[in-house]
Amino acid sequence: MSASNTKLSFVGKLKDLAHLSSFVTIQNNSTVLVENCSRVCECSDIMAKVCAGNYYIEIWGKDLKMSEYTQDSISIDGVIDSVKLIMKGFSAKEN
Repeated sequence: MSASNTKLSFVGKLKDLAHLSSFVTIQNNSTVLVENCSRVCECSDIMAKVCAGNYYIEIWGKDLKMSEYTQDSISIDGVIDSVKLIMKGFSAKEN
């Protein structure tokens, strides 16, 4: 493997690892803060879906709103029912 291929491979892996250490803070049932996330995939009044590394973080509830959104974190306010972690590329089939 040449030096240039090694650098490209290292940079690609570094980008993959950049959002592996995401933190989810749940305050009562009214606020969820997701830190070190890459982007918001979906957001409605009943569900917010955030991308973080190889995972999606789904927040389900009622009257959900993004109250803060920065380059790498998001705060969702409302009545929180559940927080779900889903591996990208994984699809669960119900029987």
